[in-house]
Formats: sequence, structure tokens, C-alpha cells
Amino acid sequence: MTTISDNDGFIDYAAFGVSPEDLRSLCALSDVWRNAIRKVAGCLGANASLDEFVGRTLELPLMIADIAWQRQWMQSWHKLSSRGFAMVEMFGFFNRAIACAETDLFGEMAQVSRVQLDLFGILRRCVVAAISCAIELGEEAHNSEQGLPGEFAAMRNLRQISENARAAAVLSVSMVNRRAFSHLTASELQSLPVLLTDQLTTLLRPQDKAFIGHEGEWLLVLPDVHSAAQPALAAAQIRRAFGHPLVLLSGRGISLDVAIGAAMSPEHGSDAEELIQAARLARASLQSSNEPFAMYDLRMKEDWQSHHQLSEELREALRKDVLSLHLQPQVDVESDRCFGAELLLRWQRSNGDWVAPSLVVEMIEEYGWRAQFTEWLIRSALRLSAELDAAGVDIRLSLNLTAGDLLDTDLPELVAQCLETWRLPAERFTFELTESVMMVDRERGLSVMSKLRAMGVKLALDDFGTGYSSLSYLVTLPLNEIKIDRSFVVGMFSSIEDLRIVRTIIDLTHDLGMVSLAEGVEEAIQRDQLLALGCTKVQGYFYGKPMPFADFVAWHRARQA
Repeated sequence: MTTISDNDGFIDYAAFGVSPEDLRSLCALSDVWRNAIRKVAGCLGANASLDEFVGRTLELPLMIADIAWQRQWMQSWHKLSSRGFAMVEMFGFFNRAIACAETDLFGEMAQVSRVQLDLFGILRRCVVAAISCAIELGEEAHNSEQGLPGEFAAMRNLRQISENARAAAVLSVSMVNRRAFSHLTASELQSLPVLLTDQLTTLLRPQDKAFIGHEGEWLLVLPDVHSAAQPALAAAQIRRAFGHPLVLLSGRGISLDVAIGAAMSPEHGSDAEELIQAARLARASLQSSNEPFAMYDLRMKEDWQSHHQLSEELREALRKDVLSLHLQPQVDVESDRCFGAELLLRWQRSNGDWVAPSLVVEMIEEYGWRAQFTEWLIRSALRLSAELDAAGVDIRLSLNLTAGDLLDTDLPELVAQCLETWRLPAERFTFELTESVMMVDRERGLSVMSKLRAMGVKLALDDFGTGYSSLSYLVTLPLNEIKIDRSFVVGMFSSIEDLRIVRTIIDLTHDLGMVSLAEGVEEAIQRDQLLALGCTKVQGYFYGKPMPFADFVAWHRARQA
């Protein structure tokens, strides 16, 4: 568990490995702490609420064990938070204070005693405990305004069940198709958590309880459960109920799908936080399947640990710029000239294993690194273009953007800045997007695409025909190019339907004044068939696999020779 507090605001420092004796010893760091807080606070603007909070925080080493001080400190924290002081600023304030205190305490000392290190560790843990408790109470205050207990209340409920030696199950319930929320009004969105909780509660036994978990998640605690069949039955009832539209207060109905993970105590964990985590891992495992329900097993934890380890390596790879882009040739069949290359992501782990690009992109989205990755991708693409120029290779480059990228209103400015930095023409670059971008926020997506087109960047629709495509949808997009998916190219000679689709896409692009480019060309017969149908731009293993920069330059020179 991360923090424990009762309704009076008492911080249980024991949960963080801090004893009463440790708390009393902190008075030795009072002067160091006061100096650090004053230095950090001096960099902030004047604010009455901030002054009150800083004043309370100055007393932390001396008063931290005093319950009255704890309540006053909590009140000043929440007053500051309610007046617009962001959580990230609160964290930054304490991070800087801890760093400043550490510098003042140890300075340039050649040797640091064990006692000093232990004492500073106690201070650090106490600060974390206080912050965690403030966040917990803030969350519960927020949820109580809506009549909804939060995750910490769920933990307390599970602890009470465990203390009475009763078995229990936890269900982690999440809405899958949350895009449906984007069409709701503000009042409908505000009432939705209550309506969903009411819906879930009506499906439960009187002794069962529902809690708000992470964003878009509900935690259901089912006491006195001794068989895996019971949570499975509860999950089935929930799925059936959500098979019907949920009627909002406005009278409008909204259809929702749910994913449910379950865990049981004591089989899957005796600690409340461990049990909730197990239920979440079970739910997360459903992302790679079409199943709506999963019961936790130990392999899920192993998979999660492996996934977490991979994510840590990926974060380090992003930080150290060790991802790479390989180039796959794009060839004009009529002239047999390489006119471009698609940049394809590659990542080789330190152990030598290559990671599937789709998994890398999935993890980047999952952990919120999209903006960082996209900036790296665009800057890397422009650097490669400049290096190709220097090597005498004059071609255009295509790179893949996600739906999130095309909905990012800052993207055009980033592209413009990079083009100016590298002094390269926008016409040399093609951004490939998938059809899903228009299914999220059509208006914003069109706005971003139009700005990119206006500066000269070309836009291509990738994997056309595999998703939501329609003619009315297509003609509204400011596109230059449509890519024919590999599956249709491969299937041309075994499926008359695939052949018709390829012919239709080629004819359609001609009618709309666009260019068609076929992917996955592996044989001469495929190239010839595409040329006969009117598609002159292709890429695939027939001409070349994705190659590192040096190999591509050598391939290009050999081809010219």
C-alpha cells in the first residue's frame, strides 16, 4: 500500500517504515529544512495561500508527529490546490526542497556518515508520506462530492474484510469504447460516473460495494467469495446489463462495452493494493484478446513484469536516442527509378533482440510518450534527408504518424520549425496516416492536415480499404496519395475480390487526382499486374527490404550505376 490515513487526517508513517523514534530525530534537520524551503519558496511569486502553506511546511521536522499540525498542513495543501496550484507544481516544490536540503546537508563532504544518510532518508520518507496522504484525502473529498468512494476507500474495505478472515474478490471494470463519451455534453459527462456506479450497484449483492478507481475504471469488492465461479457470474451479469444502452439524464442512450478483470483473496494476494493490482493486470491482459473477462493468474504478473522491463528499456532508448529508422525503397515502375523511401522504426535491445515496431508504438502510446517520440521521429527524418542530400541521394521520405499526432494542434508548428532548422523543402516529405484519425475528432484532424498541406507537406492514407473507408469520407480529406495495403496486393492472384479492390482503388485515386502506391510487392508478376492496372508507384521486397542508412545509400548508388 502507498499511504494510510484516517478521517482525522492522521498520517500513518509506519506504512513508510518510519517509527516514532525516527520522527523525534528529525528535529536535528530543522535548520537545514527551513533553509531549503525558504530558498525554493523565494523563487515563487507572492501568494497568500502559498505563504500559509510554506509557513506550515517550515515546521515539518519539528511538528510532523503532531496531529493538529497535520490537519492544518492538510488544510493549507488543499486550499492551495483549490486555488489553481497544480499538482505537478506541488511535486516540483518538494523535489527542489529535498534536493536543496541534500546539497546543504552533505555539500562537498568527502565522507558522509551512516547516521546522516539514515536521517535524511527518514526526512525523505516523511515528506512522501505527507504528500501521499494529502493526495488520498483530496481524492476522497473530490469523489465524496459526487457520492462516490475512491480507490483508497476500496483498500480500507478490503482490509476490513481481510482482518475478519473473510475471503473476497475484486473486479476491475473499465469502459472499452470510451470514444462514445466524446459526443456527450458537459452535464452528461458530469453525471456519467454516478449513473454507471448506480448501474453497477443494482447488479450486485447488498454486501458488495462499488468504488471509483483509475480514470474510466470501477472497482467492485465482493466479500465472502469462495469460488472463481462467483466473480465470473458477476462479470457475466455486468456484461449483459451493459449490452443495453445506458439511458442518460437527458433521455439519450449510450452504448458501452466493458472489459472486466478479477482477482480473489487470499489466492491472488492478501494485501489490498496487491489484490487490486492483480485485478487490473487481469483486465489489461484482455487487450491482446477478444475476450471480455479474465481471472488473474501468476503468468499475468510475469507478463506485466516483462512488459514493464521492456518499457523501462524503451524509455531509456528514447532518452539516449538509440532508436533507428530504416529506409525501404519506393520505385516508379515505368522509369525503374527510386523516387523515395518509407522510414520504418527499428529498435534493437541491448541484449541483441529486435522488438516489433508495432509493439514499440503501442508502448509509446500506452505510456504517454507520443509527443516525445513524434518530435524525435520528425527531427530524425529531416536529419536523414539532409544526410541523403550530402550523399547525393535526392529522394522524398515518408514517415508514419499516429491518430494522436494528427490531432495534435502543435504538430504543424513543430514541422515548420524543423524544416526551417534544416533548411529543407516541405515537399520532400510525406506523412502517412491511418483512417482511424478521422474516427476520433474529424474537425480537429482536418484542421491539422490542412495546415500541413498548406506548408507543402504531402499526405498519404495508409492501409486504405482495411477499415472505415468510404468515398464520401475520402473526398473530404486533403490527401496527395493513397497506399494500397499489402494484403490486397498479395491476394490479387488468388482472390477476384482483392483484384477488384486494387483496381477500384487505383481508378479512384486517378479520378480524385491523387497518386496510388502499392505496398508488399514481392514478385515481378505483382509489379506487372499493378502497372497494367495503372499503378506505377510501388514498394516491397522485390526492390528492397528496409535498410539502415549506409546500406540504403549503397543500394541506391549500385542501382544508379
